[in-house]
Amino acid sequence: MDSQREAFTRVFARNYSWLYAYLVTLLGNISDAEEVFQEVCVALWSDYEVFDTTTDFRRWASVIARNRVLRFRSQQHKRSRRISDVAVELLAEEAVDRAELLEDRRTALQGCLDRLPESDRQLVAECYGDRTRSFRGVAERLGRQPNTVYKALQRVRRVLRDCVDRKVAAQG
Repeated sequence: MDSQREAFTRVFARNYSWLYAYLVTLLGNISDAEEVFQEVCVALWSDYEVFDTTTDFRRWASVIARNRVLRFRSQQHKRSRRISDVAVELLAEEAVDRAELLEDRRTALQGCLDRLPESDRQLVAECYGDRTRSFRGVAERLGRQPNTVYKALQRVRRVLRDCVDRKVAAQG
C-alpha cells in the first residue's frame, strides 16, 4: 500500500463515525444518512490521492458531504423538506466547528458509561442498543412497568450528562 493511501486510510478510520454522525445531523434521518454516507465514502476514496494529509480531514470531507447532501435533497423533491437548504448549510458549518467538542464528549461518555453499575449499563444497552426496539418493548422484556423503566433511564441520563460535563470541563 502506498504511503498516501495508508495515511488516508488512517485518517478516514479515525473520522468514520464522525462523518456518519455529521450526515445524520444534516439529514435528520438515519436511512437517508446511510444512503448518502455510502456515496460520500465512495467520493472520498476516489479522491484520496488529492487529499493533503497536513490539512483538516473533517473540513475537507464536510465540503464533499455537504454537496452530496444538497444533491440528495434536491433529488428527493417529491418528499416534503423538513428544513431549508440554508438551514442545512448552517448546520453543516456548526457541525464541523463543533466536531472536536463532540468527539471529546463522546470519549467522555464512553468513560462515564464504563463507570455505571452493571444494571444501569444493561438498561442503556437495552434502550439504545437496537434502533428497532420500542421503549414499551424494553419494559416488557425487562418485566418492568414502562413508567419505572422511563424514570430509571432518566436518572441514568442525568448521571451520564453530569459525568460528561465534569470530564469535558476538567479537560479545559
